[in-house]
Amino acid sequence: MNTGKNKWSLRSKILVVLLLLTAVLSSLSFFFVSSLGEMSDVSESITTENVPELLWLSHWESQIYMKEQYVEVGVETDFCCEFISRYEEMRIDGRETMEDVYEPPPSSLEALERELELLDFIVLNNLAGVIEGGETEGAAEYLENNYFPALEQLRSNIESERQAVNMTLYNENDRFDTIISEAVDLLLIVTAVVFLLALLFSYRLSAGFTRPVKKMEDQLQHIAAGNYGASVENTKQVELEPLTRSINEMSYQLKRSFDMLVADKRYREQILDSLPVGIVTVDERTGDVQLNQTARKVMGVDFKIEELPELKKKAEGRHRFWEVLTSEEMFQNEKVWYTDGEEECTFLASRSELVNESQEAIGKIFYFIDITETERLEQKVRRTEKLALIGELSAGAAHEIRNPLAVIDGFLSLMKQSLSEEEIEKFHLSLLLKEIERINGIIEEMLMLSKPGAPRFEERYLQDVMDEIFPLIKETLDVYKISCDMELEKVKLYIDSSQMKQVFHNLIRNSAEAMEEGGKIKIEGKIKEDLYCIRVLDNGPGIPEEEAEVMFEPFSTSKDSGTGLGLTIAERIMDNHKGRIYLVETSPAGTVFCLEFPLQKEA
Repeated sequence: MNTGKNKWSLRSKILVVLLLLTAVLSSLSFFFVSSLGEMSDVSESITTENVPELLWLSHWESQIYMKEQYVEVGVETDFCCEFISRYEEMRIDGRETMEDVYEPPPSSLEALERELELLDFIVLNNLAGVIEGGETEGAAEYLENNYFPALEQLRSNIESERQAVNMTLYNENDRFDTIISEAVDLLLIVTAVVFLLALLFSYRLSAGFTRPVKKMEDQLQHIAAGNYGASVENTKQVELEPLTRSINEMSYQLKRSFDMLVADKRYREQILDSLPVGIVTVDERTGDVQLNQTARKVMGVDFKIEELPELKKKAEGRHRFWEVLTSEEMFQNEKVWYTDGEEECTFLASRSELVNESQEAIGKIFYFIDITETERLEQKVRRTEKLALIGELSAGAAHEIRNPLAVIDGFLSLMKQSLSEEEIEKFHLSLLLKEIERINGIIEEMLMLSKPGAPRFEERYLQDVMDEIFPLIKETLDVYKISCDMELEKVKLYIDSSQMKQVFHNLIRNSAEAMEEGGKIKIEGKIKEDLYCIRVLDNGPGIPEEEAEVMFEPFSTSKDSGTGLGLTIAERIMDNHKGRIYLVETSPAGTVFCLEFPLQKEA
């Protein structure tokens, strides 16, 4: 048996299987022929029996309706105008019309046909004699008692027969579905069996030839997907062993090269991400945009190049960062301002070409460094130097003025004591003394500007300090019809209470004097990270832009009676407290100042 089986070639096996499958599929034709014959029988039954039955039932139903209407009209007209003759004509015409088109009623409807003839007999025979005798009322009563009940019974019987015929048609239709369903099911089963047999045979034939190659292909796909270093298993096929060794060596070399590239790329990215410089590269060949860590912090982790038009539109009138980023011009070390929420940053930006190894331009590099703190320090140094110079000059001038002014003040005080009221009023001594007192106040502010004094720190709640200030400014607030509310988070600060009173007294007085027609001042304080932030808000008319730019400069004031030193001294005091004071915003709706205090104790 084994010897005979081995003589079968692959081609012979394929031909035998094809012949067997063809025989199986051909056998289906006999079943389909039988199914077609059965469907033909069902169709003939419907055509010769059910359809004529429905046609005659519909005809009879319309006939009895017409007869019912005719008889009702006859009763109303006392059976005039040859009632019986016309009824007979109606009966004959209706039957002849149907028999001209269709065959006589099927035998299954003989009972209904007899009932219809009996109904006609009631009119043509029984009723005719009564009408001829002139008994129209008796004829009407006879119809009511005999004809109409018989007609309703006939109508009910016709409807019942119609339902029976419809049920027969429904059953015959089910037979169609059953025949078709059985044929389709058999076809699907045979097709599935044939397909499975063909699949099994094909698999058994090809498995011995393709399994080693398929296994090697899967392992190669695994390596190609990035699993460098994976090895291909040796097969029993001697011809494939050299190919297996070559693939394994290639995989090992790919892993070494890939690891070196990844390590080098990671190292370069770490260098770029460690720099405090934001770097944005645009490859014009692919449109690829790369950002280092610093750039992502500024521009956002999910930054997309498609968002630039919208970002430029939002930033219009506030800063030029996005405009400079998309510029086609090359530039070096250009100062660019950038606003993110409430904080404004200053960047030193540059733009140059991105070149490949052949020094060909393939894109652009935009890089920037945050010099905000440097700018602040430079401004602070310049301001400190300026204040020191002004303070030195002010101190010298104050000392030179104070001595002769003290003499003048003394003499005027003596004169006021020795002169009469009329002479005091005549020489305006009260006004002179008041102005000398004002000059003394200016001298005190000039001395404070030159050297405000080292703060004497103590741990206090700011609320307690503000409670001590309010009695001093209550008169000013009442004069200007100003209400003042405070919402201060209870936190202990290391401050000089006396100097803080001077700072807040100055801010509140400035806000009150700006609101000539009354208004509201609100002071709120809360912890923000490692700072205690106090916001002083008012609903005054705001500060003009040109004045806001120089408001912390010495002798900068818009008031006739002011010295322009209040905010300058307040800034010096905040510097000595390791904090800062700055203008948050100003508009016709009001002004907001912010004071920031460090929460840790300062030496």
